[in-house]
Amino acid sequence: MRSKTYYQYYTNVTYSTPAECLALHGRIASDPSEFPDHDNCPRRILSFPRSELSYYREQEQKMRALARAEIRRRGLFQEAEEALEEDPERGMDLFAQAARIETYIPELERLLERKGELLSRDPDLRRRLGEIFYRAYSDKFGRPRYERFPERMRLAREKAGLSRIRELFQLP
Repeated sequence: MRSKTYYQYYTNVTYSTPAECLALHGRIASDPSEFPDHDNCPRRILSFPRSELSYYREQEQKMRALARAEIRRRGLFQEAEEALEEDPERGMDLFAQAARIETYIPELERLLERKGELLSRDPDLRRRLGEIFYRAYSDKFGRPRYERFPERMRLAREKAGLSRIRELFQLP
């Protein structure tokens, strides 16, 4: 008798992963054709035997939580950006919440493109935002997701990112 095979959907959870891909991250199916084939989704579908289903169900929960956190982070970031001009303190609080989930340099670069004029007029706001992102970016490399990187690579990425944040937000 053949053992039953199951399939789990994997995508890379980042700032640029489409929401429809995040919605599938970690999902388990008994047939790989149950997963839609989105051309814009970088994905892998891995097979595993029925005997490992309980382990993959646990992984599914962790993966789904990561995808939900990314969707929440995006909402917080967008809301923060919208609030920044009218209610800077609220905007900073929302950015801090988003940054505690994850911080991405390309997003910060786009933020400066869109809000650079405001931040040029208010150097204190620029500095305070930079400090929020600087701390969050440094902290992220201690998370389990980044622990799998070789130490030298992780340190180099952290150093380069922190340097870029100092440059973007004109931190000393």
